[in-house]
Amino acid sequence: MFYLRKKRIIFFLLLSFTLFVYLRVKNSQGALKSLSAFDYLNWKQNIILQKKTIEHTFRKNESIYEVLINKYKIHPNLTQKLVKTFEKLVATNKIKPNDKLYLTFFQNSLKEIAFSSSPDKRYIFVITPFGIKSVVQSIPCHVFLARAEGEITTNLYLSALSHNINPKLILELADIFCWDINFFTDLRPGDKYQFIYEKIYVNGRFLCYGRILAAKFVNQGRCFEAYYFETHHNNGSYYDAKGRPLQKAFLKSPLRYKRISSGFSYHRRHPILGIVRPHLGIDYAAPTGTPVESIADGKIVYIGWKGGYGKFIKIRHNHRYSSTYGHLSRFAKGLKRGTWVKQGQVIGYVGMTGLATGPHLDFRFLVGNRFINYLKFNPPPASPLPKRLYLRFEKQIAYYQNLLEMPTFQVRLKPDNVWKG
Repeated sequence: MFYLRKKRIIFFLLLSFTLFVYLRVKNSQGALKSLSAFDYLNWKQNIILQKKTIEHTFRKNESIYEVLINKYKIHPNLTQKLVKTFEKLVATNKIKPNDKLYLTFFQNSLKEIAFSSSPDKRYIFVITPFGIKSVVQSIPCHVFLARAEGEITTNLYLSALSHNINPKLILELADIFCWDINFFTDLRPGDKYQFIYEKIYVNGRFLCYGRILAAKFVNQGRCFEAYYFETHHNNGSYYDAKGRPLQKAFLKSPLRYKRISSGFSYHRRHPILGIVRPHLGIDYAAPTGTPVESIADGKIVYIGWKGGYGKFIKIRHNHRYSSTYGHLSRFAKGLKRGTWVKQGQVIGYVGMTGLATGPHLDFRFLVGNRFINYLKFNPPPASPLPKRLYLRFEKQIAYYQNLLEMPTFQVRLKPDNVWKG
């Protein structure tokens, strides 16, 4: 009896000890786990605090090399390696103003750069002990279609503001029709316009406007149409409803969105000399420094000072046509006699050099050696779309014509099949 009681006591003592040890171990493990998590959070917080990303916006003619070296003082050896890897994916001469560069630092040391020139793609370059690793990151975005319309009362820009149209879109609209409509002289009260354009969203948030895809502009009773069409992937331009390119050999004007102060005339009283003599050109009044564009491809045959014209440029476009630009405040960089220029290229800036009462551009156009009124000049037509593309083109413009004619228009996703034909 005593033996059984002794056994029972020993059993309970062993059980109590085992339970005590188990609870101590469990509690200490819990404490260890809590301590480990606390340390981890501290470590992670320190990393976050020591990690920072800087956003840099590219300016005109700014290179990635000078941004890294001059602004952020990155070591020349690392900069050269980054630029070398960067150039394998991104053409450095394609970097535009407002493109973004993101620099990520950890403990004041550069660890990563990312470049973005479009809302749907980012190029990432990670600095590792084994070299620079690169990756192209696609950012999912959704393109919606929207419509805008308005009527001219005074000018195109004020019309856009009165109809709550973004100025960027209205300037793009003027660029699209710049070969057919002179926005200095041709607009009249009552002219109307409407267009379909893209709105780009990333992660459900509005990011930016895309391009105008279709537009109609009724000017003095004439209806002009424009449809964006890609002849092959990512290479497109604007055509009228018959498949003829809107882009022509000559721009309608060497300036944009300003006003004409004096027209072509054989009998005009000179504002300074006070005598009546021919004015065989067009004076475009604009603020000093307004960019002046070449109306067509051509070769500079004269650049320099020319008497009453002040700073002056003459461009020969072919054996038949030439244009001149006078009273410039300065010339664009890199131009000299013999330089070839492209249509729309900035060649100089409005000024009042020579005999001028105020800042303006004296623009003249010659056919052979004879000055003509450029406002009445009809440039030769461009070649139409190849016939093999007509079916796809007709299907696409039918879709957009339907959207333009809808009495009410709801913003909608851009359908992929419009492009696939």
